[in-house]
Amino acid sequence: MALSVLDDTDAALASTAFVLSVLSTVALSLCMFYWLRCLRGTDEVTAALFVFSAFIISEALVYPLSFLPVRGQNIIGAALILAQLALLGPAALRDGLAVERLHRRARTFFTFARSHIQDTRFLVACTAGMGLLSFVDGFLRGYPDGLPIPFTPATRLAYAACAIILCALLAILVVRRRERVMTVGIFLVMESLAAGSLILFGAFPFQWEIGAVLVNTLNVIICAYCWYVIIAFTSFGDRDPYYYAMGGWIICFGSRSVARMALHFTYPLTGNDLLITALLGALILLSAQVVLVQFLLAEHREAATQAEEREARAEADLQRAQQNVDRTQEALAAAEEALGAVTRNAAEHEAARVAEAVAAVQKAALEAVTAAQAQRCIRCTDGCSPEHPRAASPDAPAPAADPGTASCASLPSAAASDADGIISASLRKRVRAMGEQFLLSDREVDVLTLYALGHTQKKVAEALYITPATAHSHIKRIYSKCGLHSRQEILEYLTTWGS
Repeated sequence: MALSVLDDTDAALASTAFVLSVLSTVALSLCMFYWLRCLRGTDEVTAALFVFSAFIISEALVYPLSFLPVRGQNIIGAALILAQLALLGPAALRDGLAVERLHRRARTFFTFARSHIQDTRFLVACTAGMGLLSFVDGFLRGYPDGLPIPFTPATRLAYAACAIILCALLAILVVRRRERVMTVGIFLVMESLAAGSLILFGAFPFQWEIGAVLVNTLNVIICAYCWYVIIAFTSFGDRDPYYYAMGGWIICFGSRSVARMALHFTYPLTGNDLLITALLGALILLSAQVVLVQFLLAEHREAATQAEEREARAEADLQRAQQNVDRTQEALAAAEEALGAVTRNAAEHEAARVAEAVAAVQKAALEAVTAAQAQRCIRCTDGCSPEHPRAASPDAPAPAADPGTASCASLPSAAASDADGIISASLRKRVRAMGEQFLLSDREVDVLTLYALGHTQKKVAEALYITPATAHSHIKRIYSKCGLHSRQEILEYLTTWGS
């Protein structure tokens, strides 16, 4: 506001206007530092959209203001500065709440800044590249003698259009996730603009404003890139954000100012435009080599690190897979051992049950034999008693020995040999009764009798002169008719028969 009320035609106030201009520049720089600090923690897409959108808006505002007198420009500038106060509240609420969104690809400037923020060579390369390009920009802005280049309305419009279009294209490429836009791509754009401006200066030696169109566009891109780098280092560095902002400002605008002053004071001594052009070309080439080589080295180191990480992950996965295979084999062996133990226990249990059933059948049969022997002995005793002698005639043939008497007489010697026959007879009786109950055929009764006595299907077939398949079929039909499922159940049923 003070500059707007001063009379710019009064030479006595020139020093005051200069001091006020310096103060205004410093204050505006601090304002920019604050807004850049608010972008701390954002991702590369947000940062690129911020810086390019800011310059697109500024160029759209500066172009119509350039046609106003200086006092009018100062008044509108003061109003725009005060308008920033309305945005301080939302910015303060957002400050510190940004959540970084990782880039899907690896080779971006934010990735390099995150990985190499402590790498001195990377920091020196970034500083040297920015400083050399800013130095070239300072030379070009005052080409050839260091004095400002006046614009015509047409060239001013061309400069604004070029700056807006180029910023929009770079923003679109960043949004489309072009990974090298803000590393290699933007440096190629800046070097192309610098080389193109030199060509236009040489093609139109007395119309410097034509070449200045590309020079001012280069200045916009350099400033945007400087802001972008400041946001990146602010997000990943461990120092105060204003430290990185001041460092970037000094490198970018300090180099440009030094080049402008050097050209202004040295050109009258040489007056050689060809020397200035050759020097600028050498600086452009040097800045390109320094920056591109450093980015290529950083990319190579990043790729090597990623390859090592992939190999380490693959080796770890292989080890985990081998461990899983070993554990699976151990579990399989344990399962097989457990299955064998269960099978053995089941077989032993089944054998014990069969043995118990056979013992029960034998006990029942032995009891039946004992009872039969007792009855025979009673009959033998009754027949041989002296109180009841048998009448015998001399002519009559000798009476046949009574079966009971014969049995009684031979009992001591034949008890062991008759036990199996008595057991079979008792078992046959029970089997016959079981066959009548379940309507078994005679052949099925015979098969069941031998099967209950413990014969295998093969021996049953041999005893009955049938094939093993026929014996198996008979046994299956017996199971089906009786509702039983094993020899053990048949023996248990026969044991409980009649109890």
